[in-house]
This record gives sequence, structure tokens and C-alpha cells, in this order.
Amino acid sequence: MEFDLPWFFKCPETEVFNWVTTGGEMVESSEVRGQIGMDSWKDESFRGNLYTITVDTEEQWDWSSGFTTDTQGVSNIQGLPRFQQACEALGAKVTYFVNYAVLADEKSRDVIAQLSKNPMAEIGLHYHPWNTPPLSDKREVPSRDSYLANLDWGVARAKLESVMEGFDRLGIRPKSFRGGRYSTSDKIQQYLFSKGIVADYSFMPYCRWSDDGSPDYSRRGYQAIRRGFAQRGHGFWELPLTRGFTRFDWDLMGRLFLRLESSPWNKLRLIGIMERLRVCERVWLNFEEMRGGANIKLLKTLVRKRLPYINFTLHSSSLVAGCNSYVPDGAALEELYGNLKSFLKPFESSGVYQTSTVTELAGALESHYLDRADRS
Repeated sequence: MEFDLPWFFKCPETEVFNWVTTGGEMVESSEVRGQIGMDSWKDESFRGNLYTITVDTEEQWDWSSGFTTDTQGVSNIQGLPRFQQACEALGAKVTYFVNYAVLADEKSRDVIAQLSKNPMAEIGLHYHPWNTPPLSDKREVPSRDSYLANLDWGVARAKLESVMEGFDRLGIRPKSFRGGRYSTSDKIQQYLFSKGIVADYSFMPYCRWSDDGSPDYSRRGYQAIRRGFAQRGHGFWELPLTRGFTRFDWDLMGRLFLRLESSPWNKLRLIGIMERLRVCERVWLNFEEMRGGANIKLLKTLVRKRLPYINFTLHSSSLVAGCNSYVPDGAALEELYGNLKSFLKPFESSGVYQTSTVTELAGALESHYLDRADRS
């Protein structure tokens, strides 16, 4: 029996575009982080062809158990040296976004201190609001309070200061940042900028979550955005993780998927049908989710599109067997390292993409921005 695809899977992109944008869908809501304002500049012409590898460097915990104030162990940090060595062998640099729980543990602190001396590694800032002081008087915090942007600014600032104090004790000055649960805000960014941080890698393109108070990046594309928090000096760069589509124009497909997810069409599970039939798949460059073929197809798309910067990411708890559901045993860990090699080996010799830390990427974007400003 032959399955007939819905009309918008087969028709010209201009017709889909008209259908998707009916009713003003093109306009970003003021609720959406990253909206372009008077102090912002969206990059459209940078062609640096750089790739970053980022690790959310944090405690291991059961992600389905809620957000508790007690830390559930940081033994996974002992897996970082092997990962760093494997990446270096492939010519790749790594940026580690480190949170309070890691900095508070002596053995984990020593690992981070050693990595901070490695020119092929960068140490950035990460946070988990639920187990970063000052702590809630309740053991488990509600989902909404797991996003730092939702907290009273006085509390949020105090939590950020707790993480910064941990870096100060190690003599490390982070210049890059990723929000826990991808949460960020203007106030958070301005605080970070005042501390010398120049890049926020918290933005997940074409994505939103159903959790109460979660960020909405469904209308956020793959372009970097420069925030101008000061008239002089380095800009502050909002950087997107690499999450896109295996076919068609990404902004167009992002709007189409949003429309399907937020309308009665969702009941027909059309997105699932599209992905199963491989008409178009939504894929994230995440080493933990690279066991299927979709990520390989997305990589081919990236090279074809010549996307100027891409990001591979994972959690530190995936670097030791049994610390999370992605890597439940030793076989899964070795599979992860096999995937790492198969994806990065071509980068080492092809010259299409060059390795970069997050701060180096922000620096390249800043140089491009200043060059354009000088020529204009």
C-alpha cells in the first residue's frame, strides 16, 4: 500500500512558507530570548567555518527524580582526562562548562585545575540553580525554579556569585557560559559581562519545552547575535547550539514544525510521520544521541550549507559508564568514543571546519563585526 504524503511535504517551499507564516507568525514575541533590539546585531555573513565541542560539566543525577538541593556525586569528572586526550588526538579543542557541584569537590576541582592549564581546553561557567547556594529550605524545588531566569534577581545573582567564588579559588576567570537547562536573561547576561564573560552558549534553535517557565527558542535561528552592553570593548555573543533539519530551509522548517506542534495538526503526528519517512528530520549534534544515521545526514547538510560555526555537545556524566541513561554500561561508553572518532576524524584532514574553543569563536565573530564596522 502506497502512503500519500500531506500536501505541504511535496509542494514548493514558497507555498509552505505562505501557509506557515499566515497570521503574523514571522514576528518574534517579546517573550522570546534573543529578539533583536537596538543594542543587538545578528551575524549574517561570517564564514569562519569553526566547530566547538562543549561539555556540560556537572554532577551525575537521575534526571527523572526532580530537582533536589543535595548533590548526587561528581565521580563522572574523573572521565574528563580520557575525553580530552581522545579529542586532542583528533586535533580538537574542548570547552567545559563547569558548575558549582564540581568546583565544591576537591578531587573534581583538581581535574578542572589541570584542564585549565591545557591550551586545547577552555573552562567556562555553568550552573544548576537547585543545588547552588543559597539553597531553598525545601529539598526539592519546583520545575519553574530550576530555570535561573525565573528566580528573584537577588537570589539568582547570589547563586551566580557562588559559582564565581569557586572559580576565584582556583584562579580561573571564565569567559564563556551555558545556562543550566539553557536558561538565561538580560540581567544574567549583563552580570556575566561585568565579570568578563563574552559568550553565552545557551540557545537551542527551533526548540521549546512544555515545562512551566522554560525558555522558548522555537523562533530562534542558527545565527549568532552580538549584544552591545557597553559602547566600547568586546561585545557579548549569544551562540546557538547546532540543532537543525536534514532538508529544506531551516527557518522555514522551524516555523512549520512549530505550527504543526501548536495546532490540531499535532494530533495527526505528522512530524513523526515526516521523520520516519525521512522527508525531513530535526536533529541535534549531540554525541549522546549519535547512534542513528540522522546525525550523519545533518553533518552532510552542514557542510553543504557551509554553516559558519557548529557545535557538538554532551554531558560529563556520559563519560563514565553507569552515570546516566545515555551511557548505562561500558559497551555504550566505548560506542560513544567510537562515534566521537568517526565524526571528528574527517574534520582533522578535510579543512572544511577548524577546531575552536567557545571564546575563540566569540573572538572570531567580534573581529568580523569590527572589520565590517570599520569598512562601513
